[in-house]
Amino acid sequence: MHYFFKESAILEVEQEITLDTEDVNHAYRVLRLRKGAAVVVADGRGTAYHGIIVSITPREVVVWLVEPARAIEPALKVTLLQSLTKGEKMDLVIRQAVELGVSRIIPVSTERSIPRLTGSREAARLLRWQKIARSAAAQCRRALLPSVEAICDLNKVLEEISGQLTLIPWEHEHERGLADLLRQKKPANNEALLFTGPEGGFSSAEIEALCAAGATTVHLGPRILRAETAAIAALAMVQSAWGDLGTGRLSR
Repeated sequence: MHYFFKESAILEVEQEITLDTEDVNHAYRVLRLRKGAAVVVADGRGTAYHGIIVSITPREVVVWLVEPARAIEPALKVTLLQSLTKGEKMDLVIRQAVELGVSRIIPVSTERSIPRLTGSREAARLLRWQKIARSAAAQCRRALLPSVEAICDLNKVLEEISGQLTLIPWEHEHERGLADLLRQKKPANNEALLFTGPEGGFSSAEIEALCAAGATTVHLGPRILRAETAAIAALAMVQSAWGDLGTGRLSR
């Protein structure tokens, strides 16, 4: 069933809503949906409804909301702090992180981050990442649209992690494995932060500052992973141990 977001609306049963302009072309020309087609519309804040298209033209798609749709959001709220990576690697991380149930994504400019985005380039890239997150959330049927926030620096990260469980995959950590740590009881507040580095990894000074702020370094195993692989592997491990990835009985 095709899935759309309507973030600007408060959705209710037996309500008629009009899809956003950016979704109209996709519904009409790409998906070739027609009157009577069943769809799901979510508000991006955790609520979704089954609906029926009652009118569709190249300029407007109107949906009648019929009944609530099942929510599939994990109880664990994971914030991914992702150091900026080259080219399309950041796109890949954002897309797959949303599929794996991340709640927030915060791009971070670290010492060894190669992209240096400022002004209009930063704004354009942020808009691109937000669109990727929206598309990925619709593809995997999420009612909550994860936020992709503005690029921040390490000082902002140090403020963000204060008092929060923060895990940092680091290639120079040899004692504490992420899988071992995840065998412990999950956080009481059901929140965790995951901070992954750029292609060149974190500097020693960055790790020192992060650990002083309360973060915990972990390893992901004996092999050195690419930046984009490390982020997704770590997130999958966290969601499998403490979230809803591959656990329990799924409702039909």
